[in-house]
Formats: sequence, C-alpha cells, structure tokens
Amino acid sequence: MPTLSPSVRKSASLIYHFAERESKARYKRSLLGWFWSFMNPLTTVLVYGFVFGVVYGAEAPPTSNGNAENFGLYLFTGLIVWSVFTGVVNGSMGWLIGVSDLRKKIYFPTETALLGGAAANAVQTLLEAVVLIAIMLVLANISWTLIFLFLALTFSMLFGLGVGFIVSVFNARYRDTQYLIGILLNVAFFGVPIVYTQKLLDDGGVDGFLRVVLDWNPPALFVEISRDAVYFLEVPQWNRLLAAAAWGIITFAVGWVYFRDQSMAISEEP
Repeated sequence: MPTLSPSVRKSASLIYHFAERESKARYKRSLLGWFWSFMNPLTTVLVYGFVFGVVYGAEAPPTSNGNAENFGLYLFTGLIVWSVFTGVVNGSMGWLIGVSDLRKKIYFPTETALLGGAAANAVQTLLEAVVLIAIMLVLANISWTLIFLFLALTFSMLFGLGVGFIVSVFNARYRDTQYLIGILLNVAFFGVPIVYTQKLLDDGGVDGFLRVVLDWNPPALFVEISRDAVYFLEVPQWNRLLAAAAWGIITFAVGWVYFRDQSMAISEEP
C-alpha cells in the first residue's frame, strides 16, 4: 500500500499541533469552553434579527415549506459563510505573528501554522452548522440540498485562506495591515446579501456594474449558495457554483504560492 512521505506526515502533524493549540487558546480559562461556539452565532443572529426584522420590519423571503420564515434564520444562513471567511482572513495574520519567535529558531513549513488555525476555525464553523441544521430540522425545512452548504463553506474557507496567506505576509512587515483589513471587511460586509434581500436591490433599482459587483463578488456567491441550499432548499445555479469554486481554488493557489515565495524573507522580519 502507498504511504505518505515523511515530509507530508510531518506537515500533517504540525497542522494538527497548531490546530490543537489554537483550539485550546481560544477558550483558555473559560468555564464553558466550546459552548461559546454555539452562543456567539446565536447571539449575533438574535441581535441582527431583532434590529432588522423587528425594528426595521424587514421581511424574510418565504422558505420551501412556508414554516421557517424568520429573518434571524435568513441572516444565519449567510452569516455562517461570511464568518468563516473573515475568521480565516483575520486569523491568518495573528497565526503567523503567533509563531514569529519559533520560526526564527527552527525551520518548519510556516504555512502549517495558518492551515492549523484554519482547521480549528473549521471545527467551530461545523458546530455553528450543526446549530443551523438542528433548527431547520425542527422546522422541517431540510433537504438533500444541504450538501451545498458544505461546498459553500469550503469555497469560502479556501478563498479566505488565499487572501489570508497574502495579507499575513504584509502584516508581518507592516502591522497597519491588520487594522486596514478590519476596516475593509466591515465595509465589504454590506456588499454581501446578508442583512438585505435581493428583492431590496430589485426594488431599489440597483443595476448595471454595481449590481454585477454585488451579485458576483466571491463572498456574495458563497452566501447565495448557502442560502439556496439551507433556506430555499434549491440547487444553486451551476454558473454560480463554478464561479465560487474558481474563486476559492484559484485564490487559495495564488495565495499559497505567494506565501511560500515570501516565507524565508518574512522569517527574518523582526
């Protein structure tokens, strides 16, 4: 039987180590531990659902069975995908800085620190997905289309890692990067259909180039695929699936190549 090479086994072991370290550090000295992985998204959804669904009276689109129309759930199906993207982008900068002293002492594939952090982030995202699926099960709004949720999460994480590889290099040299990225992500949040519906764009007469950008930017594609799969119980459009896959895979590959090219140089950064 074929066996993994020593270098592959070593990298896999390092990824597991960094994932374990990130998981332990995330809720260190916490009494409730991973319970907060359930509470954080639920609290966010409740707050957003109250503000937009109650205060502003936003109406959630009808679901497949007509029993799950809730603006909080509508938010959740998009927010879970957005969160994995931003979590990996922001986390990548911190994960690289977190091993800055170690990488000056010994050689190891530096990208394993980012991949390990992303793996820990994936575990938290899966817990959030469990919450979402459980709610949909209770409301009987569930279908085999659920598999596309995990595709959306995968594409979102790959895209986030690709961006994370690049921005973490810049942040290792210029610490202003993390603050700039934080601002850009806050602005970009409103370019993704999470707190508003497509109907709102239609009613507002948003069209032309701006509409193309709002409909086809990568996070928007990931969110719409997730929403089709879990909320509307529809098979996402094939062209959106292909575009999402292309954005995720190509961005990850470009980011990885750039990071590997710069890894030795950033090891010498103070």
